[in-house]
Amino acid sequence: MSPLTRVRAALVFTLALAVLTPASDWRIIDLPARPFNITENQGVLWVCGADELIAKSTDGGMTWITQHQQKDGGILLNIAFSSPKFGYASGLGGTLLFTRNSGDTWSRIPTPDPVIYAASFSDDKHGLVHAPHNIFATVDGGQSWKPIKIAPDPDEDRPFTYILSLHALDTQHILIAMSEGNSGVYHSKYLITKDGGLNWKWLDIPSTGSTAIVTKAGEYWFSGHEVIEKDKPGGGYGVPLVMHSPDGENWTHLPRWSQKEFSTCNSQGCLYWNGAGVKIPPADPPVFLAFPTEKSLSAKWAVAQAGICTVSMNLKCAAVAETNSMPPYTEASTHVPGPIAPPPLDAPAREGLQCLFCDYDHVLVTQNYQGIAELDLKFHIGANGLVQNVEVLKSPSGEVTDKILPALNSWIFMPYLKNGIATPVVTNIKLRVQIIKSR
Repeated sequence: MSPLTRVRAALVFTLALAVLTPASDWRIIDLPARPFNITENQGVLWVCGADELIAKSTDGGMTWITQHQQKDGGILLNIAFSSPKFGYASGLGGTLLFTRNSGDTWSRIPTPDPVIYAASFSDDKHGLVHAPHNIFATVDGGQSWKPIKIAPDPDEDRPFTYILSLHALDTQHILIAMSEGNSGVYHSKYLITKDGGLNWKWLDIPSTGSTAIVTKAGEYWFSGHEVIEKDKPGGGYGVPLVMHSPDGENWTHLPRWSQKEFSTCNSQGCLYWNGAGVKIPPADPPVFLAFPTEKSLSAKWAVAQAGICTVSMNLKCAAVAETNSMPPYTEASTHVPGPIAPPPLDAPAREGLQCLFCDYDHVLVTQNYQGIAELDLKFHIGANGLVQNVEVLKSPSGEVTDKILPALNSWIFMPYLKNGIATPVVTNIKLRVQIIKSR
């Protein structure tokens, strides 16, 4: 047996699901390292995380196999596939990994920065990465990188410095979703190029809000909402919106087929709330997803082989069913928090304990509270910089706590050094949020 075969054999670690309680429909997955994100490719679920963990499940989340891991390696924040065979994973510690054989093996690619918040590749040569102060592009598989110079939008007074997402559709077409704030609730605009980055154009899609933009079947797909009938008494209202474009400039709206707005979306579909989703693009009639409600359900979710899995502090999986009717909203159903963007490109350096990714949704919608609220929190941070636990010392309500904790548990700090040795640390932090009462 060759050394490489022995290493790969040692990495293969099949994991069984552990049932939470007899009454629970969701199961916690015991992975060898903390997970951070999840995706689906050709009916296979893929998870990435700390210690360069990459694991897969071919049976809808019932069992998992570790395909790649390096103890004390970088934290992989994202994993994606742009074709059945080519995929990539990126994160901290200058970690960017490629697979060209459907995930069987993963190889390291040079990066322009030790911190990669997100990446997007159209193939194994052409792609871009989001670093703390720049977006870099490559046309040779990472052997060389060039920063993308983002000129301010001449039609706007405020700069768009938050990167919500970036998308390399093919060798010529790139779209970067930029915002005034750290989530989809803020005003967003889009930088597009149709000539491989030689020329860029700002694009505004008026009266819309995006929960996600993804690349699918050779096009950009926009999922979110559109404000209609703004001129009527009382103002307009939002309706679900799905549209697609081959170039990022000319968009085709799908017929309005749903009356409920989306919480969060990805390349597979959209979740309305905890327990209900829909496949995108919609069939005729639409195919809805029904699954057990789960309080810690996050914007990081994927579906395959009659299973749905979500990543927050851990990985949980449950059965999912397809139906032609939308699952009902129940008392246990709740809005699913959307993804939070990394710090803005112009973010100043922090003093004291350094945080690489420490943000949260500053505007929350709840059933029973409204106004400005302050939370007192105690963070327990491990030697590797990951949040181990968040103690809530003060909060206006349990609902507010439940909505904000998933983002806080995902914060990542630079390891705290004491006498040159990475050491766990406890710190107190106060946060302020604007809370809007749901109608």
